[in-house]
Amino acid sequence: MKSEFRDTSPRDAPEVTSFLQRIFDLEPGLPLIAPRHLHWKCWEDRSDWAGSRGYVMVKENEIVAHGTVVPLSFVTGRQRLKMVHLIDWAADPKSVGSGVTLLKRIAQMVDAIVVTGGSEKTEKVLPALGLKICGEVTMFARTLRPLRRLAGQKLSPRAGAQFARSLLWWLQAPAVRTQGWTASRIAPEQLMSTALQWPRAGKGTAIFERTADTVAYFLKCPVTPMELYSVEKAGFSHGYFMLAHAPGQVRIVDFYVDSGARQDWSILIQLAVSQAMRNPAAAEVVSVGSDPVTRQALIDCGFHARGNSAMRILPGKGVELPAGPIRLQMIDSDAAYLHDNKSAFWA
Repeated sequence: MKSEFRDTSPRDAPEVTSFLQRIFDLEPGLPLIAPRHLHWKCWEDRSDWAGSRGYVMVKENEIVAHGTVVPLSFVTGRQRLKMVHLIDWAADPKSVGSGVTLLKRIAQMVDAIVVTGGSEKTEKVLPALGLKICGEVTMFARTLRPLRRLAGQKLSPRAGAQFARSLLWWLQAPAVRTQGWTASRIAPEQLMSTALQWPRAGKGTAIFERTADTVAYFLKCPVTPMELYSVEKAGFSHGYFMLAHAPGQVRIVDFYVDSGARQDWSILIQLAVSQAMRNPAAAEVVSVGSDPVTRQALIDCGFHARGNSAMRILPGKGVELPAGPIRLQMIDSDAAYLHDNKSAFWA
């Protein structure tokens, strides 16, 4: 019997949960499979994607492969492409090829698929499927409260070394002056009436588009609370940043300032760090950079690189990808909200 490709609906939630729990060996109740979170990821209305964002391969009424898409609008100076970032991609080992078939069917719906990171097995499979490496995503971390990372940990030489490193980074963190600049929180109900500077493609740098509607969707995340801040100077908004509050960690999941000046980007990050400090449970603040501007701004503000993952793209037939850097932020994947209810420190 052939497998069937189809989208999912809220009626499929129990079966999807059971499948992901079995394939990923998850404990019940984790955010990845929490009912409210699953609904938000797959079936909550989004203005940039009609219908379900969850897809499965089904054989004999059993799910054998699953994937969720994060809609992306890819913008360069001369083109706009409909893309998706594929998350929660899983296949039953007994159903050989079902995961590949799922990916290929989703690829037919868009101009390109983006995948970052993944298991060792996934990293080996992707090149054979035609996904091309188009850059690297670097993880960055800055210590906020060194003692916080000891909470709940067993004392060991490794934990002691990690604490010592965090303490050193905390002591070394620079103080970036932000005179004349402020950060104001924008409540969800204020978003549509607030004039914010959304990202624009720069010289040689491609971006993923933001709109008030898409940002409003993320502010509804049920498992990792998010906050939006307008960054202002002389009474005008020049950019924004978004924070996500995960266990023991604040994540700068999106940020932008309408300036080519290195100092202005550093000021924006420093303002985000100051707001992150307001969370008393946070031991660290983290973010990612995938282009020279975002990487340098994080480094200037005392963030340390904590590893890289390849950014791979599967382009559709006739689709040309830019040769320059691509600015990918944490909300362009599930990195903004993924956690297992435990502190998983980067520093």
